[in-house]
Amino acid sequence: MKRLLLLTICCYLHFIGLAQINYVENFNERGLPTNIPADSYWKFYNDINPSQTEWSKFIPGDGKAYITVDADVSNDTDATYPYQTLVFGGVAENHKLEVRMKGAPVDGGLVAFIFTYHQVGSTFNEVDIELVANDKNSTPHETLPPNGWTDARFNTWRDADENTALPHTGSAKAIIDANGDNISLVDDKFHTYTIDWRADEVDFFIDDVLQESFNTNIAKGWAEIIIGYRHLPWAGDFNWSGSHTMVIDYFKIEPLGAKSILNSNNFEMDTNEIQIFPNPANDILNLKYSHNLEILKMEIINPISSKVTTIKSLQNQIDISTLAKGVYFLKTTLKNNKHLIHKVLKL
Repeated sequence: MKRLLLLTICCYLHFIGLAQINYVENFNERGLPTNIPADSYWKFYNDINPSQTEWSKFIPGDGKAYITVDADVSNDTDATYPYQTLVFGGVAENHKLEVRMKGAPVDGGLVAFIFTYHQVGSTFNEVDIELVANDKNSTPHETLPPNGWTDARFNTWRDADENTALPHTGSAKAIIDANGDNISLVDDKFHTYTIDWRADEVDFFIDDVLQESFNTNIAKGWAEIIIGYRHLPWAGDFNWSGSHTMVIDYFKIEPLGAKSILNSNNFEMDTNEIQIFPNPANDILNLKYSHNLEILKMEIINPISSKVTTIKSLQNQIDISTLAKGVYFLKTTLKNNKHLIHKVLKL
């Protein structure tokens, strides 16, 4: 059984074949960043707030970057869907893309995002996190803490046609915390937004909590990374005035290499010590344990990205409704340091 598991794991691992980038921008120097990887660049768009005209207004040199928008649509320089963004070019798949920022979701009228994009002719590739206080296409809800929440859209396009926006894989849902509860990010606090962009899977995290995972239509190839705002119709109507500023603490790119799911040879596969049903499952896994089993912790592991969801206490049911469709492993660590591995299929 161990051999079968290892072969299964190896089928999911992907080794990087493209140039790798290790880059952190802390915005400590005033103006256009210059200490950047070879063949890369920075640029900006100021369609929504045209008065943010120069690099020093985006990066004043105090360790932060600032993207400021105003609610006056009459001065937008793009009449369709204007941007206010910082852009880094370029990077390719098999990298972690991360930005730490506050003030991203605006309560009405704007979409905040981090996304990759590249287009040749009518064909484009894109991966993105899009944030909005209340998605116009969802049920109206409170947007402010403690009872409100922030909506998000997660998307990937691979060799899509600009006229049809297909093929595409995406979802729209509320942002959740580590307990699976809907949360609001309209809170004037810093939050971390991460995209693990692999050749065969993309995982989206907010504050290190897995929000979404796709393994179809994954964008490929060289891309720009774009951070900022855009006027989009599904953000609803403006219900704010004056100006609003996104504050970026850092921007980071790291290579994503192959990872080992199991850190021990002391494991058993699909044992009868834990019975799981139904399997495959849509929403709930039911668990039945041997009476003498001494469990230290349980985890659900994504075999492609090696991302782990820890189950905080011993449970007879596990909610997997927020997981993307695919294969997972339930890893149970016993007090004697033995690991029980059960393959789980999410429908």
